[in-house]
Amino acid sequence: MAGCKIIRVKNILGELLHTPGGVTRDEAVHEAQQLIEELREECERAVPVEITRLEDMVGKAGPKITRFQLLDILSQVDPLLTLAGTFGSETLDAVVKRFCDLVAGMIEKDLTDTAPLIVHLRAMRLVYKTEFDEADNAAILEELSRIHTHYGIVSHVDDAPPPDAVPG
Repeated sequence: MAGCKIIRVKNILGELLHTPGGVTRDEAVHEAQQLIEELREECERAVPVEITRLEDMVGKAGPKITRFQLLDILSQVDPLLTLAGTFGSETLDAVVKRFCDLVAGMIEKDLTDTAPLIVHLRAMRLVYKTEFDEADNAAILEELSRIHTHYGIVSHVDDAPPPDAVPG
């Protein structure tokens, strides 16, 4: 291999990488934010549709749900999780995350009662497009956390409201 000679072939991509110009990082971020905002209205209309889909899945189960149905719900919640995190309020995002934690915990602990799922889904409906003050949001999240505690399921620690934020 001592006799090998490497010849670099010029290509347009390589030349463009070394050519000054383009957009700055801040301009690219600003443009991406504008594109996301253009999608906001359409995506916000999808949130209640996704909640309804999950409600239908839980409703079909009746008062008891199987592990297979829980796994199906967990696999189907991703679009709602993405929409809530991107376009929803912080509270909606936290409720959806708690729902995911609940479903995962129910699978892990082999729980079959649909009541806690229904409560979380109703909380999603409640906080979607409804403006509450911080204390009310914290109270909603605290009540959901109490459900998790009752069933021995861990919630998202990062989303837990501060203890002094919940009145009495």
